[in-house]
Amino acid sequence: MTVHELKDRCHEINKPTAFIIDLKGVHGPLDARVIAPSGAEEQAVVQELDKGRCVVRFVPRENGRHLIHIKSNGSHILGSPFQVDVGREETRAGQVKASGDGLSHGMTGQFCKFTVDTTKAGPGALAVTVDGPSKVQLNCDEVPEGYAFVYTPTEPGDYLVNIRYGGSTHIPGSPFKVHVEGLGRFSVLSEHRDIVVESVTRKSTTQKYAALRNHDSDASKITASGTGLKKATANKEATFTVLTALAGYNALMVGVVGPDIPCEEVLIKHIGQRQYNVSYIVRERGDYHLIVKWGDQHIPGSPFQIHVQ
Repeated sequence: MTVHELKDRCHEINKPTAFIIDLKGVHGPLDARVIAPSGAEEQAVVQELDKGRCVVRFVPRENGRHLIHIKSNGSHILGSPFQVDVGREETRAGQVKASGDGLSHGMTGQFCKFTVDTTKAGPGALAVTVDGPSKVQLNCDEVPEGYAFVYTPTEPGDYLVNIRYGGSTHIPGSPFKVHVEGLGRFSVLSEHRDIVVESVTRKSTTQKYAALRNHDSDASKITASGTGLKKATANKEATFTVLTALAGYNALMVGVVGPDIPCEEVLIKHIGQRQYNVSYIVRERGDYHLIVKWGDQHIPGSPFQIHVQ
């Protein structure tokens, strides 16, 4: 018994949806039930077409992913429950949720974090941009509930975080206005940084992931070495190495805070065996703070005091 017509496309709300099942010699009554995104359950209509085939019909009342449970003699048929997406791409964006302090406020030189939950939206392109007085390093890590973003503003002022899903459609609340305070100069110029992620279908396992992070991550076991942890030369690349082999699993985050012009570029590259090469370039002389964190925790020695000649 297989589903013959259940196309991978978005069906429309409040309009009939139907697909055909080939019975292939299986006898007995069929029962079809539809579970909407809200959890509401509804009986679908099963109608016999001819010998060995029947059609299942229902009318979706909500936008989002529906589950179609089809049973024969009390047991699920092969492939059941089936998934049907209802609504256009803009309705998928409405299923995406964003949360975190990094969407409302922050401090210069400190990590601003937020999470985008795509578990109810289905597959699609997730686009995030940060516009504001300073050019920021925007990092993204995949987590069970979606994607975790981190950026470090180096100038005070108002920033805009734009989050779009499935094209040009903003998710609820976007664009988010973020007020950043702290040291630095207010600027009327606007810098832009963006990341695009191709999201896949996923289920939420937030509780399990949180427990893993708490027990399997220890920033105190990280070692860092290299001249870039102590000094640098203006307009030249400074480097250092971070070894995380004994520290468990988490995200490595690096930021450089200076007296005037923000650090132009910070690059983090995994070179194998849980070891990272980090490089950065600053344009002016002076004293800087180099921040290195493993998740939410500073590694030993962080923040490092850097003198740039």
